[in-house]
Amino acid sequence: MSITWQPVEPAYKTSLQIAVILDMGLLAIVGAVFYLWVPNTSWLPNALWLAIPWAVITLFLGLFWSSRRFQFTAYARTDASMYLRRGALWRLTRAVPLNRIQHVEVRQGLIERTLGLAHLTLYTAGSGGADLSIPGLKLATAEAMKAALVDAIATKSSPAATETEEHV
Repeated sequence: MSITWQPVEPAYKTSLQIAVILDMGLLAIVGAVFYLWVPNTSWLPNALWLAIPWAVITLFLGLFWSSRRFQFTAYARTDASMYLRRGALWRLTRAVPLNRIQHVEVRQGLIERTLGLAHLTLYTAGSGGADLSIPGLKLATAEAMKAALVDAIATKSSPAATETEEHV
């Protein structure tokens, strides 16, 4: 069986880059407050020696890592399962059988709302949390996929429900 992978939206790369910059900026602020708060900083290196590597790491994560993660993020749907493939350095391919899905959500964070993106999140029977979350979808695409999955799940579970009702 061949799986046809669908790439996520290009705006997802921007979303990843913004998240990296915000995270690294927040950590830089915490580090700067610590550096300024400590009364005797003679044992610490000059702030410039800390800021330059920090900026290089931020650029690396923002440009290289985000691009690689975006490049390898894709999803697919077959008659039996939903698939997600992602990773920057380590690759992950996850499959969720349609007959195990309990409910489906469309989620948006602040950055995603700003860029018109959403996550499609699938929950399965017997798990405590989300089993599959497909990022980087346009909101309309995520809503359409949610409707199609709910319809497919309802259609597949209907014959079994009617058979058990007949036997009672």
